[in-house]
Amino acid sequence: MSTRNSSPAPGSGRGQRVTIADIARRAGVTSAAVSLAVNGRPGVSAATRERIMDIARELDWEPSPAARALAGAPVLTVGMVLARPAEVLGNEAFFGAFTAGLQEVLSAQDYSLQMKMVESPEAEIETCRRWFAQRRVDGVVMVDLRVDDPRIPALEKIGQPALVVGGPGHHGSLPSVYVDDAQATNLLVDHLASRGHSRIARVAGTAEFFHTAQRDRAFLGRCTELGIEGSLQDAGYGAQDAAVATAELLTATPPPTAIIFDSDEMALAGTHVLLESGVQVPEQIAVASYEDSALARTHRPAITAIGRSAIEYGRLAATRLLEIIAASRKRPQGDATATTAGGAPGSEAAEVRAIEPVLLVRGSTDPDAEPALSTPPIRG
Repeated sequence: MSTRNSSPAPGSGRGQRVTIADIARRAGVTSAAVSLAVNGRPGVSAATRERIMDIARELDWEPSPAARALAGAPVLTVGMVLARPAEVLGNEAFFGAFTAGLQEVLSAQDYSLQMKMVESPEAEIETCRRWFAQRRVDGVVMVDLRVDDPRIPALEKIGQPALVVGGPGHHGSLPSVYVDDAQATNLLVDHLASRGHSRIARVAGTAEFFHTAQRDRAFLGRCTELGIEGSLQDAGYGAQDAAVATAELLTATPPPTAIIFDSDEMALAGTHVLLESGVQVPEQIAVASYEDSALARTHRPAITAIGRSAIEYGRLAATRLLEIIAASRKRPQGDATATTAGGAPGSEAAEVRAIEPVLLVRGSTDPDAEPALSTPPIRG
């Protein structure tokens, strides 16, 4: 009696991975033909492509990211590198919502988001350079735009798809999406001025960030235009530093009648110091924030804030980057010129104003304001 050994079907054994060679044997074509078909590249007929894809689905084949990179196909991954302390990121509601919006759009297009935390902008540059060299990402999202940002010229030199979140007019030849922080500042200052405030302080975030500098300039400029005494107090972005800055403002003679904070976390910490010091909010000192959150809305008094959907901001950033990645694939090989969605470096399409800021007036500036969740927005 003879025994005949039979080979298992491709991919049927535990831990076995279906390969392009398995699909090629089943389809009766070369591995090169399968590679062209599954990567959507020309070189095979429509009928052959359809037959190959049917077999790939039948065998539950999944593309290998490494193989896709070697073949020059998209790896379906977007990168984002962050040079911020974990404690700050963990407490910032805006960034969490922004990332959620980013992930939503990327996931719908079968893209993954690869994130890494590093110590410095220089480490961010090196990470992006390595990711692109190793074909680990198709594009990168650059956040936390700085006043003098070394990442801009570095990414321009790398010449791969990149999107700057921030601006305007400070992103070199790279495309960007941004929120108009100058307009948001004017909304806050104008509202407080209309409430009769003549001494307004701004407790500002990290000075090296471009949006902080933009807010500072807009704040001092608007206060001068309106004949208001405006003062700046640097505090980084932590709650503790905001609390210290607020306590220092209370020692001024006379103290401000209103304080604008750069984030909801900072506003809540500052308001706590005011209330613990026996200061009535808003009757003695009004409080407002550049960022809104559930905590700002449910605090008593609820915090007047700038409304801008961080989730929508993330969605728009992801959509924009996918457009940039798609445009880059249409460039001639070897052309490393940074492109916009329209394919023209430096065109107006490179810069997109993403979200229109609105003012949400609440009890921290107006004791007669409606409840936080039903406050109508005031547009600029």
